[in-house]
Amino acid sequence: MNADVWGLVLAAAIGHALWNFAAYKVAGNVAVMWLSFASGILFIMPLCAYVGWQGTPLALSWPGALCLLATGFVHALYFALLERAYEHGEISTVYPIARGSGVGLTALLAYLSLGEAISLGGAGGIALVFAGIFCVGAPAFKLQARGLRLALSVGLTIVCYSLIDKIGVGYVHPIYYIGGMWIIATFVRMPFVVRRYGAELLASVRVFYRYIALIGAGSLATYLLILYAYTQGPVSYIIAARESSVVIGALLGWIFLKERLTVVKTIGILAIAGGLMLLRAS
Repeated sequence: MNADVWGLVLAAAIGHALWNFAAYKVAGNVAVMWLSFASGILFIMPLCAYVGWQGTPLALSWPGALCLLATGFVHALYFALLERAYEHGEISTVYPIARGSGVGLTALLAYLSLGEAISLGGAGGIALVFAGIFCVGAPAFKLQARGLRLALSVGLTIVCYSLIDKIGVGYVHPIYYIGGMWIIATFVRMPFVVRRYGAELLASVRVFYRYIALIGAGSLATYLLILYAYTQGPVSYIIAARESSVVIGALLGWIFLKERLTVVKTIGILAIAGGLMLLRAS
């Protein structure tokens, strides 16, 4: 990957770990998570207006519209599963399994469906990141089956929306694309959230407004960086490098939540670092 793509992906990895840490701190509270996602619309709409004012109008073709609809529904499912997963496990175990389970599958599907070439060094880097992530998240396999299934389900949604979005940003400007995706995902989940948690929404804003702003702005900004990276590099490398965020997540859990940093986790962190070096050189 070139230096520009590398910088975008690493910035996104750091931001992603930070907002997921905030999400875990509110225990995946459904009302807070939905309000956070909805607040992202307030951040992105001025950016969409600015891009249009700068002379880049929205051009929406049928393939672009289909990608937007698909990613909106998949992201709605992603956030629903993520909320549930954080109710059943620690961030240092759920987060690596959720993020890492799709690394190898994304690379394989990108090769088969998008025709992306993967060099020997790139394949080695992806394999090291994949192995390292599962070392970091190894304790998750001791979770009750429901928590593990949820984490793996989150990983599957990541594979789906990553491939959809790699295609989608080829048809729609990333700013417009993420704006449409955010609106669709928010409104797809709204009936469920209002029906189940409507009475809690106002109270959640008053109590958790800092978390809502952080998660909303963080999730939007970090994924926007990834969308821009998709326009410049292969999705298989980008997804693998992005998942270096699991190292940051594990360290945050160790430092602030006093979660254990075992020998196996340490080996996993070193494997991820080696994999990132190979990806950077590829």
